[in-house]
Amino acid sequence: MTNTNQHYEFLTHIENNVKQSPTWTIDELIAKAGGVEHLYLVYVDIVKGFCDTGLLSSSRVREMVQPVKQLTDSLLERGLLASNFIFLHDAHPEQAVEFDSFAPHCVRGTIEAEIVDELRTYQDQEGTQTFSKNATNGLFGVNQDGLPFHEALAAIFDRNPKSTFVIVGDCTDLCIYQNAMGIRLLANERNANVEVIVPISHVKTYDLSIDVANEIGSFAHDADFFDIVFLYHMKANGITLVTNLSEKKEV
Repeated sequence: MTNTNQHYEFLTHIENNVKQSPTWTIDELIAKAGGVEHLYLVYVDIVKGFCDTGLLSSSRVREMVQPVKQLTDSLLERGLLASNFIFLHDAHPEQAVEFDSFAPHCVRGTIEAEIVDELRTYQDQEGTQTFSKNATNGLFGVNQDGLPFHEALAAIFDRNPKSTFVIVGDCTDLCIYQNAMGIRLLANERNANVEVIVPISHVKTYDLSIDVANEIGSFAHDADFFDIVFLYHMKANGITLVTNLSEKKEV
């Protein structure tokens, strides 16, 4: 990188672009989807290993849990069925290859692989689908019947070709990005006219300063920077960004 001013100008541009994303009410979301029956709420890795306990847990990531709970309650009140809840969860074997890149986390059968307490009652409702994954991208994760997520998605596209997927959880630049993009790209491949929405208020990534990263031998990770860059890149690839999904129109 040689032109610092040019790079700063570009970063300012993408930050402004992301911040200009609209705010929708939940009723506007439902109307744009053509009815609540066309909505699917996709919970990505809202588990204790990223929110509460373990080497990769983050208080910053945890900030999105309450907004996700409020969104879930609002959609349930408006008639969203539990069968339209999709949970994607890390559930690694003890010797996961991914642990060469990230510290061990969310091992199957441990507390880290459990959903956070605030969302457990939703996951336990009859008809919800949970796909366990051994990678950041959940397309090849499987549910309790061994069905891969990409096959479940294809069935939804065929059954409801104008579906709307709302992606919430963590981390913005890792599992949110890869799974929102995965759904978008699979839909493109199958020529399915679905919409993928990421509400900025309902996704988070973690922060790791340069000093701490150097101390522990890891990669520094500026949360604000990666949030903005990956949100912008999702938008550039046809994913709809909204600043918030609220009960009432924000003034």
